[in-house]
Formats: sequence, structure tokens, C-alpha cells
Amino acid sequence: MRTIAARDGGVDVRLTVRNTGHRAGAAVPQVYLGPSPDLPSSIQQVKRKLAGFARITLPPGASRTVTLHITARDLSSWSTAKQNWVRGTGDRTVQAGSSSTDLPLTTTVRIP
Repeated sequence: MRTIAARDGGVDVRLTVRNTGHRAGAAVPQVYLGPSPDLPSSIQQVKRKLAGFARITLPPGASRTVTLHITARDLSSWSTAKQNWVRGTGDRTVQAGSSSTDLPLTTTVRIP
């Protein structure tokens, strides 16, 4: 898994999905984003939020590189005091896998 800064202020997450079976199948890789360490405690954040997913179909034995986009809004949390979205900067955990309970890929991305 690799993360790349996107032009729109978000992050692109690139990963490879493989079909190790003997039949064609579908997969739904999912990307989750951890909380920002830099936001004040007055701004509520979830422990891990779904930031992107895609459904792909692969023939037997095939692999495909998938890019999932985490938007600038996904990197932000709502501030009730400011009545606006606030960008969550700092080191953010990015996890990917087939479900929220199966996330074998983990990396950290610095959000400026």
C-alpha cells in the first residue's frame, strides 16, 4: 500500500488486489482513516472511519492495482464552535483491507 498527496488536498491510496482462487470473483477493498492528533478534544473524531472503497472483479489468478481517493473533506472534522470543517493535520493512520474487521495493510501519512 502506498499513499500519495492528491492535488485537491486529499490523499490517494494505491494498493494491489489479487484473486488467489480458481474462479472469477469480486472484491471490495476498503480504506479507513484514523483520527488526527492535532485537533482539539472539543472536536469529536471517530476512532476509524471509512474513507473509500471500490468494487472490482478479477479473473482467476489476476491482480489489479486500485487507487482509492481520500478527499480533503474526509481529512476534516466538523467544529460546532466554528460551524465549519477543520482539517485534521499530523500523522494519520491509513488502513486497508476487505472489511473493518480485516485490515492487514497499515501505514501512516503526514497531513500538512
